[in-house]
Amino acid sequence: MKKFTILIVAAGILLFSMRGAYALQSIDVTGDGRIDALDIKAILTNWLMSGSQSADIDENGKVNSQDAAYVLRDFGTILVSPSPSLLPSSSPQIAQEWSQHAHDAQHTSYSTQVVATPWKWKWSWNGPNATGGISSGKTSLPRNMQPVTGGGRVYVARGSGGVVALNETNGAVLWTASPGGAFNSTVAYDADTNSVFAVSANGRLYKLNANTGTTSSSFAGNGTSPLPLPPGIYQNEVFFSMGSSVYALNKTTMQLIWTYAAGSPVHTPPAYSPSRNRVIVATQDLYVHAINNANGQQVWRVKHTTLSGGDPGSSNANAEVSNGWPVIAEEHGYALIKLRLNWQTLWETYQPDNTAIRQFLSANPVHQALQVIDLDDGSKPFIANIGHGGFGDGGYMPMGFQPAVKKFSDGSEVAYVLARGGTIYDPRWDSHLGELMLDDTTIPGFQAGYFRFISFASAPISGDTFLTDEQPFISAAGDYLFANHWEASMFSLRITDRSAARGLYTNQIQTQALYTLIESQDGGNCNNTTHFVTGLLQNTRGYANPLGGFHIYCNLGNVYDSYWTNYAGTVISNGMIIIVSTSGCVVALESGSLTGFAPGLPVAVFQLFGQIGETLAALSQTTLPVTETNANSVIDYTEAQEFIGQTKTVTGTTAYIFNNGKSVLLGFADPHQGYFKIQIPKNSWEQFGSTFGTQLGRNKENLFTEGKTVKVTGKIVPYQGDPVIYVSDPTQLDVMK
Repeated sequence: MKKFTILIVAAGILLFSMRGAYALQSIDVTGDGRIDALDIKAILTNWLMSGSQSADIDENGKVNSQDAAYVLRDFGTILVSPSPSLLPSSSPQIAQEWSQHAHDAQHTSYSTQVVATPWKWKWSWNGPNATGGISSGKTSLPRNMQPVTGGGRVYVARGSGGVVALNETNGAVLWTASPGGAFNSTVAYDADTNSVFAVSANGRLYKLNANTGTTSSSFAGNGTSPLPLPPGIYQNEVFFSMGSSVYALNKTTMQLIWTYAAGSPVHTPPAYSPSRNRVIVATQDLYVHAINNANGQQVWRVKHTTLSGGDPGSSNANAEVSNGWPVIAEEHGYALIKLRLNWQTLWETYQPDNTAIRQFLSANPVHQALQVIDLDDGSKPFIANIGHGGFGDGGYMPMGFQPAVKKFSDGSEVAYVLARGGTIYDPRWDSHLGELMLDDTTIPGFQAGYFRFISFASAPISGDTFLTDEQPFISAAGDYLFANHWEASMFSLRITDRSAARGLYTNQIQTQALYTLIESQDGGNCNNTTHFVTGLLQNTRGYANPLGGFHIYCNLGNVYDSYWTNYAGTVISNGMIIIVSTSGCVVALESGSLTGFAPGLPVAVFQLFGQIGETLAALSQTTLPVTETNANSVIDYTEAQEFIGQTKTVTGTTAYIFNNGKSVLLGFADPHQGYFKIQIPKNSWEQFGSTFGTQLGRNKENLFTEGKTVKVTGKIVPYQGDPVIYVSDPTQLDVMK
C-alpha cells in the first residue's frame, strides 16, 4: 500500500504542473490502443525499476510518479479510431411497457424503447427522505423483484407487505393489497383485463383489479414456495409454477387450461416460446422440461449436467436453478438456463481467448454455468463459454446474472452476458460484459457459444473488468446496456461500434458511458433534490464516470447491508428507467435537463481518484466498522439479528469457517442466509500469528475449527443480510470448547 500511496500523492501533484509532450503511443504502456488502468498497473509493476522500460514514458531511466502522471493526464484516450458500425441497429420500438418479469413471456430482459439522454430524477419510493436519510417505514424487498408498469401505475411486490401500486408520475402510493401470504415474485400487468396477476408464497395466484387492488379471483396451486416464481402472460393465458406443478390458466376467467406434473419441485418461473408453443421450466433435480402448451403434455425432459440438485456451497457435486429464470432465444429456438455453481469455481483462471475457454469448459463440464438447450428436441447444440459469478462472498456464490436476448432488425439475435476471461490481479478480477453468439454466422470467426468482449470503462474495478464475485445483473434497451451492481445500483452505456472486427479482448466492442446510480454519495457533495453529482461518485469507493451520475442516499455508506436483497435490476418502460437497488429502493429516471446538481471534483482529480481509487479500495479492504468491547449482556447467535447496532457478547458453535483471501469468516450456519457470523479482516490477521490466514478455503485455520463453541464480543453490524461482528483483536474471541 505504501507504493500506491506514494504514486497517488506524487502523481496528483505532478498532474497539474507537467509540461512534457510525449506521443500517445508511448503513454499507452501496454500497447493495447487505450490509455487506461492497465497502463497504471504496468507502472506499478515496474515501479522504480531502472533501464529500458516501456513504462518509463519520459525516458529518464526510472519508472516513477512522473510516468504515472502522463497516464493520468491522458486517461481514457482511445488510440484506435473506431470504424463505422457494419451491423444493423436495433429494431423499431414495439413494446412500450415492461409489464411482466424480464419484460416478456420469453424473459428476454430487452426492450426496444430507448429513453433519450440526458436523464433526470423523477421520483423514488422506499428509499431516501428529503435530507438523504432513510425514509420512514422503509423495508427490504424480495430477491429478483422487478417493478412493472401498466395503466399509469408502477406495481411492486413487497413480500409480507403485499403488492403496492405507485403513481407513475410521482411515485405516490395509490393502493396496497394483501390478499394472503407473502408476495416474493414480480407481478404481471395485463392491459386486456386491467388486472395485476400476483403469485403468493402460499401457493395461490391472485388476480387483482389494477385500479383498486381488490381481489377479482384467485387460483390455488399445489404446494407452497418462498422462491421468486413470477407469473408470465401471453395472449389469453397466464402461466405460473408452484410446488411440483406448472399451470396454464385463462387470464379472463381464471379457469384451468392444463396442469403439468414435473415430478420434482419447480424452481423457476415458466418461460414461453410462441414459435414452438412450448412452456419451459427447470426443476430442483436440474432437469429442464418442455411442455406442449396445446395440451399440457411433456415434449421432452433433459438434464445436461452431471451435477446433482442441491446447495452447491463449496462442493462441486451440486448445483441449483433456483433464483434464476429460463430465457428464450426465439429466433434460434433455444432456451438458456443458468446454473448456480459452487464458490470454488471463482478461483479458476479463464484466458481472454474463446478457443482456450472452450477447451477448458469441454474438459471441465462442472464449470459450465450457462446451458443452451434446443427447444425442438432438448439437445445441447453447443457449449456456452460462460463461467460462474454473482454477488458472492465468504464461500457463498449465489445465482448471478440472467442473459438478456436482443433481436436486430435483420433477424440476427445475440445474448448479453457476463463472461470471464483475462485476469488482472487474481482469478476474481476477470469478468466482462459480453455478447454471446448463438450461431456460427452472425460474426465471422466467432462460433456459437463464443462471446465478444464489450468495453466498459465505467466498470467498478479497473477499466473494463468486474470482480467475478461482484458480477452485476443485466438488461438492455435498444443500443443501451444496463448493469446493476450491489453498490453502484446502475451502470449504463451505449454500444457505439459492434462491427465485425470488434469483440476480441484486445479490440473490444466500443461503448459510450452514460450515467451511474450509486446507493449513497459519501463525502458531502450531495444534492437531495436532483440527486445528481457532476464529479466523483463515491460510495465506500470511487466510481469513475465523466458524465457524473445519481445517488440515492447521502453519507450513509454501506446502507445496502441493512436491507440486502441479493439483487438489483433496471427496467425500461413508458419513457422511464426504473431501478430497484440492493437496498430495496425503487428509483425512476426520465429524459430531461440536468439542473441544480451538486458540484464535483475537477476532471483531473476525478480521473486520479475515480479509476485508481477504485482499484486501491478494492485491493486494500481496510474500511471496517469500529468494534466496541464493553458488552453488557450475552446472547445466543440466533438472537443477533435483533441487536444490530448494539455491543454484545455472542456465543455459538461454529459450523462454517472460510478464508476467501480478504477475511476469515466464522459462521454458525451457511453465510448470507441471515445468520450471525464473525469476520476477521485481512489487515488484522497478523494479530493472530504469522501463519494465520495463509491458507485459502474452508476449515483451514489451526486457531479456529468447525464444531467448536466460541464467544465473541463486539458491535453487531449488518453485512449483506447477515449480522456480523468484526474482530481486530484476539481478546475479542474466546474458544470455549
